[in-house]
Amino acid sequence: MPQPRDITVLIVDDDPVVTAALQAQVNRVLGFRVVGIAHSGHAALAAAARFAPRLVLLDLHLPDLPGLEVAHRLRRPEQPPADVIVISGRKESATVRAAIQRGALYYLVKPTRTGTLEQTLLRYAATSQQLEASGRFAEQQEIDRIFRSLHTDQPFRPKSISAATEQAVLDALAEVEEDVSAHELAASIGVSRATARRYLEHLADRGLVETRPRYGPTGRPQHRYRAR
Repeated sequence: MPQPRDITVLIVDDDPVVTAALQAQVNRVLGFRVVGIAHSGHAALAAAARFAPRLVLLDLHLPDLPGLEVAHRLRRPEQPPADVIVISGRKESATVRAAIQRGALYYLVKPTRTGTLEQTLLRYAATSQQLEASGRFAEQQEIDRIFRSLHTDQPFRPKSISAATEQAVLDALAEVEEDVSAHELAASIGVSRATARRYLEHLADRGLVETRPRYGPTGRPQHRYRAR
């Protein structure tokens, strides 16, 4: 049964076999739901206006309009706002650049494996969640984290981050209902505040921990953390 907070998806490709495969792949990803399929550019624009999808999976080879033109028209004021991920067999750098210039968040090359599409969708969902939860960003690193979460599958674990301590931090966060500061977490697991902060920021980069600024009497925010 569709959930109210599902990310709605419009699939645009001139090949019915491809759209059927993509529809099955998308609907298997928790939190996503295909609301429309279009096999041409004009049909895509009409479907976008009708269904107002959050995300459009867009092929660039369409029978009536170039896919890049469709991406451009999707950004017009009369169209409901939608994010675009291109799925195309074209690999020219100029095409990829043009797709980015027309607002594509990501570019997947056909044939797209199920796991690759799933990871892309999950990264998109995590990024959207972070943007919705943050009314205002307190620091540049919080914005950097948003962009990294959209484009990075498995972040590199620095040598200063051990798997055991990382798990201890996650376990400690899972045991509390409220958000905590680095100082409070450090006391609960027996590490220094600097160490706790380093692990919390690393986990936030991975999208496993949510950061929230809390403003005190001085106006300077204190960072609070909680498990996602």
